[in-house]
Amino acid sequence: CFTGDTLIPLVDGQSYPIAELAESQKEIITYSCTESGRIVAARAIARLTRHQAELVKVVLDNGEAIKCTPDHLFMLRDGSYQVASELQPGTSLMPFYQDSDRDGYTLIQQNYSSRWQKAHWIVARSGLLGNVPSFAGQKTVIHHKNFNASDNSPENLEFMGDRDHSAYHRSLIERNTYWQSSEFETKRKNALAAKANTPEGYKYYSERGTANILQYMQERPEHFRESVAGNGQRGKQYLINYNLSEKGRQKSQEIANRLYRCETCGEQVKSPIGLHNHRKYHHSYNHKVVEVVALAEKQDVYCLAVPEYGNFALASGVFVHNCGMAAVKTPYSADQLEGKLKKIRSDLEAMIPVGFNDNKDVDKTAGNWQGWSSFKDLHKGVQDLKSKAMKQMGSLGGGNHFIEVCVDTENQVWLMLHSGSRNIGNVLAQCHINSAKELAKMTNTYLPDPDLAYFVAQSPAFSAYWHDLQWAQNYARHNRDVMMARFKKIVEKHLAGGKPMKPLLEVNCHHNYAEKEVHFGEEVYVTRKGAVRAQSEDYGIIPGSMGAKSYIVKGKGNAHSYCSCSHGAGRLMSRNKAKNQFSLDDLLAQTQGVECRKDRGILDEIPGAYKPIEQVMENQSDLVEIVATLKQVVCVKG
Repeated sequence: CFTGDTLIPLVDGQSYPIAELAESQKEIITYSCTESGRIVAARAIARLTRHQAELVKVVLDNGEAIKCTPDHLFMLRDGSYQVASELQPGTSLMPFYQDSDRDGYTLIQQNYSSRWQKAHWIVARSGLLGNVPSFAGQKTVIHHKNFNASDNSPENLEFMGDRDHSAYHRSLIERNTYWQSSEFETKRKNALAAKANTPEGYKYYSERGTANILQYMQERPEHFRESVAGNGQRGKQYLINYNLSEKGRQKSQEIANRLYRCETCGEQVKSPIGLHNHRKYHHSYNHKVVEVVALAEKQDVYCLAVPEYGNFALASGVFVHNCGMAAVKTPYSADQLEGKLKKIRSDLEAMIPVGFNDNKDVDKTAGNWQGWSSFKDLHKGVQDLKSKAMKQMGSLGGGNHFIEVCVDTENQVWLMLHSGSRNIGNVLAQCHINSAKELAKMTNTYLPDPDLAYFVAQSPAFSAYWHDLQWAQNYARHNRDVMMARFKKIVEKHLAGGKPMKPLLEVNCHHNYAEKEVHFGEEVYVTRKGAVRAQSEDYGIIPGSMGAKSYIVKGKGNAHSYCSCSHGAGRLMSRNKAKNQFSLDDLLAQTQGVECRKDRGILDEIPGAYKPIEQVMENQSDLVEIVATLKQVVCVKG
């Protein structure tokens, strides 16, 4: 997450401080990058994520410096991600280059091709204007309604046929008396003459004249042939004389020595091909990290949620990952849920696979995840599971995983979900556990129990394990993003007629994970099993059972707990014991008032099988403070 002054480029042609975007609570449209390197326009929401967070400064070779939390993920040139604190000097980041042409249109350089594309067509090709129409006998163009060529907000763009577009602009001129006056005509001619005397203007009118001649040749070929008969002989001697003249020699030399400025380092290079090669061999087409500096200061930090693509561009010229979401405070009130709980649950169970079920197809949001590009680098034991992993992206799983609609003590509606890295995460873990056991046997390492097998830090085996662990954690994060996006649409459909909502608060909460952190002056690896991070002002989620309360909390940064707190109530008994001890009548009684399954298939998740959440919260009052107390009204279990 980033400090409030971090600039975010939007499609309207402006860059805004992320804190300002968060304060507005409005949906924005920014730029994202797909796994293949194609830059697209994407909907996003900015939000405050943490108060007084620890910071690092990432310095780039273009002179930009980015202040962010040490754990924020930066997109590398190959489409994978790395946390800020582990970026090394020379690390190549996925670049974001933008410029404007002579007419003021915003240009974006596509990373997959290095070609510049007009931003309004990026917006259109991203589907934000609907289907691109065709116009009989005309070329489809995009009109900027407010005549600001750099404002590519969808509401400012309109498809038109090219001739209709030209006619529209002519009609505006004809309706304006000043534009018909001799005063304006004189100014217009002087402006055109001045422009023609500049290198840019000369190039513009040359290209425009060439286009007009080509059009004339196509539309009136007979007249053209008659008009140019004999031109070759007449022009031949003229060209010879011109090329031999001092003016001609100077022009040829000027063209040969024309320089093009590199937007990364400012160096001037001869010819467009020379600039292309310069970028390739000197910058690898991207910004590189110069250094990462730990900062003593702390600040409030912010992030964007970009559900469809999972990343966004910074004005400093790189792409970064967005934050996952696990709880959303909506603008809806509890009374809006009346009579709709069963329908919401039905839609959730239809749209989000649970248990061992997968999505039938890989949807766009899941397929766009950048993590797929590094799947080939995972443990060889999972290489045949990519298709399954892609279909499970956006599915809940089983056990204690859940999707819930909750109501807080102020009758505000919340959306909450709990899920992980699905089958691919489990198989990856088993592969590395087996590798550790084999390694212990090979080295004759004594272990009280085989399950205590381990890797030595910084060893190749440990590095491979750590890489795969980070991949699985990122998979889990994006899995939540995909599900939450569907969850929100379902609730919006039933409570707001499909109109997108503006969340009042969103909380991202990683659990059952490992991270490299600094505690008591030492860099250590912290594994939080059944726990979440609770650094000072960290938002977190502590859910109860399916019939009990849940809590949104803020961490107190208790050093003795390694800045951690519990992730939930925790079980009182095993699943088998719960099935033997409780009856279906017990389940009905303990989940009264909650729209959920009430069958033997989820008897092991009965509230009585869990510790009282109120007692759990009291026992960790020195670790977190309660921000909101929630009660489930809809619960979907795996």
